[in-house]
Amino acid sequence: MKNATKYLLFFRNVVFLKWAFQILFLFGILSIIWNYIQNAIVNLANTNIAFSWGWLGETPGVSIAEGLYTLPISGLQMIQTGMINMFRITVTGIFAATVFGTFLGIARLSSNYIVEKSSTGLLEVVRNVPLLVQIYFFQAFVLSFPRLEVFETGEYLFHVSAKGIAFPWFNRGPNSYLLMVYALFVLYVANKIYKWRVDLLEREGRDTKPFLWSIGILVALLVLGWYGGFRAAGVVGFLAAYISIGLELVPAIVYQVLISSVAIYIGFKTTKRFIDSKKSEEAQGIYSDDDYFKIILNVVVVLLVVLIMFSSIGAGFAGFLVGDEITFKADWGLPQLFHGIDNKLNWYPSIDVEVVAEIEGMKKAEIINWEIEPGDKITKGDVIATAYATGTKIDKQEVELIALETGNVESLLVEEKSNAIKLGTPIYELEVTEGDPFIFSRPKVEQVGTTKFQRYADGHGKSLSVGYFAIWLGVVLYTAIFISEVVRAGIMAVSKGQSEAGLSLGLRRGALLRLVVLPQAIRVMLPPMGNQYLNLAKNTSLGIAVAYPEIVAVGQTLYNQEGQTLPVFLIWMMFYSSVSLTISSIINYYNRKMKIVER
Repeated sequence: MKNATKYLLFFRNVVFLKWAFQILFLFGILSIIWNYIQNAIVNLANTNIAFSWGWLGETPGVSIAEGLYTLPISGLQMIQTGMINMFRITVTGIFAATVFGTFLGIARLSSNYIVEKSSTGLLEVVRNVPLLVQIYFFQAFVLSFPRLEVFETGEYLFHVSAKGIAFPWFNRGPNSYLLMVYALFVLYVANKIYKWRVDLLEREGRDTKPFLWSIGILVALLVLGWYGGFRAAGVVGFLAAYISIGLELVPAIVYQVLISSVAIYIGFKTTKRFIDSKKSEEAQGIYSDDDYFKIILNVVVVLLVVLIMFSSIGAGFAGFLVGDEITFKADWGLPQLFHGIDNKLNWYPSIDVEVVAEIEGMKKAEIINWEIEPGDKITKGDVIATAYATGTKIDKQEVELIALETGNVESLLVEEKSNAIKLGTPIYELEVTEGDPFIFSRPKVEQVGTTKFQRYADGHGKSLSVGYFAIWLGVVLYTAIFISEVVRAGIMAVSKGQSEAGLSLGLRRGALLRLVVLPQAIRVMLPPMGNQYLNLAKNTSLGIAVAYPEIVAVGQTLYNQEGQTLPVFLIWMMFYSSVSLTISSIINYYNRKMKIVER
């Protein structure tokens, strides 16, 4: 009777109540989210806008001011362009804000009155003005410059106008990707040389000059790479070509099994590591209720992943990896990925040169005479054909098609049984056999067709649009101010005795800060610095206020046009969550790596 009463009163058991409330809370949250989505789908259907992902494959029919695809052929490509534009600000902004914030934080601790007060004044102004107001201010600053005029056509060393800011830059050539991969390999080799010389110094006690060795090797290999050695990186493209061919033979079911197996393996290793930790002398093999809950949760998560992978959702994801997703016009998938690597990192990368709009309203060009043949060697600026520009206000106006690169002509690509070339269609393939990977060029103001409008020419220097300049400078300066406070607090957290010990050894102030103070302060600074990086990434969404086409701006354009508000919001949420988790993971990795190792 006593045991029966014990089991009947299970609802008064603390363990049961704890588990029950956690499970009920989880199911409650999931049910709320599910009901919200279902209600939204029903409401959209009642307004004759059915919830759908089909818009990802439809041509949006709108242009984007700047980015990878200014005339996207699908909603998916438009979203991709917005993502890349967001990363342009986030990645460069994190580096710039870190450098500027570090210098500003050190300046606030300076004993120089002018330096300390100037940096404090800048901090107080920027910190107390809303970020959106600052972005508008930088936009208004650029727009206050005169607009481009007809008489300004030509090249400049530096130019500012209401169209943006232009300055000299190293423009990428087709060989640039080979050089960049080669440079990464050179940096890796230089780092290994440096560590080898340091180990030798510690072992033998003689001056091995590790810094001079690593810099010497770095410079020598980079010079060798610039004069043709970079083509050694073509082995990456060579291997990628065979990997792409192999992946095209892999069916979708293999990816479903593979991902499920990885989930099972990770779940098994995590559970085993947790069980092994309980065999220590401290735990003595005793498991608490929370321990059992963690083990069960691991098993449930693994089973859930396996079930999802063998459902219709998992099959669709596997098909996407295979590259069979034709509906969304997505040239994505593992075979396509490695094929793209092969194109960019081939020994001699091939590019397609397209017909460009020479005059206003030009839609296509009818070739009158080819000036080149397959096998000919051409240089940038050579005339490759003369043609009539059709589809313009003045039909049959004669134009010249100009080579945009230097190399050998592989083949002429024209429409079958026709000599007509549509705007944006490749007219010949060019195998790049010579030419520098990066070409230093100055900005150029050009006339748009036969109109009186001017713009900064593509491929000549670098031009920052008004929107990009305003949002980039706004988020970088705003984030740098808060990073400076993190740096200042981190330096002040280091014991004063460390500085006194360094000075007693004869270290200068700069060396003391670089070798003693900052390495210890970084351990304190990393967690709050990660928060500032997350804020910078999310603040890029304010680009919509200055017409910068990041993911929020292009998403708003898409749902205004297609009416698919809910799918666009889901994409935003998944994208920003992924970016935030990635940044957090990187910061946490370095935080663990720099943790003091205790005995």
